[in-house]
Amino acid sequence: MNNRQFVACKFRSSDARTYTYHNDGEPLAIGDKARVEAPRDEGWVTVEVVAITEAPTFPTKPIIEKAPEPSSDDVQADQEA
Repeated sequence: MNNRQFVACKFRSSDARTYTYHNDGEPLAIGDKARVEAPRDEGWVTVEVVAITEAPTFPTKPIIEKAPEPSSDDVQADQEA
């Protein structure tokens, strides 16, 4: 049984275009944040899951992991900045 999940993601919420990735890890839901490989081997970037999709007819890149939820300390630091 294959548990691969396909998700449409946006790099910014204002983006009109979505990008489809595959996820073999913890299931993702709409609104979740996930980490994907950044362009040009620059590490990773965070994207937002905007849809759960069927398997596309084209190759997809992997989700690295579900992004951790920000801690209350992170939220407080953002508000103070």
